[in-house]
Amino acid sequence: MVKGQHGTNVEILDLAKRSGSTLTLLCGVVISCLVAVVLVAIATPSSSYADEPLPAAAASYPTGKITSIYERTFQIDGRTVSLAPEVVLVDRHGDPLAVTDLRVDIDVKYHIQKGTTDKIDWMLLILPE
Repeated sequence: MVKGQHGTNVEILDLAKRSGSTLTLLCGVVISCLVAVVLVAIATPSSSYADEPLPAAAASYPTGKITSIYERTFQIDGRTVSLAPEVVLVDRHGDPLAVTDLRVDIDVKYHIQKGTTDKIDWMLLILPE
């Protein structure tokens, strides 16, 4: 090495070591960010029809009053229906409800699952406030 250029061999090796550790740190940060993005993507539920608390078409859904309940089947204005396994029950604010919130004399708005005549896959329970 010619004197006056970049320094001694020891200085060059020291600079290379520091650059390598900086590169390693940068790679670690990038990998950590990618892992965080993947975890958020996995943890975020995908959107589907069932996730919409109040579908836009709900205005055209049938309405009625629950007149009787028999375990997983019940009657709405005398019509016998049952709940689909993936049923979504919501209140007027769009908050999810449990099947145990079904009661006689509650007004409802509901959607019959496609391909069936008596399976409800979405129901709005109009609970007294």
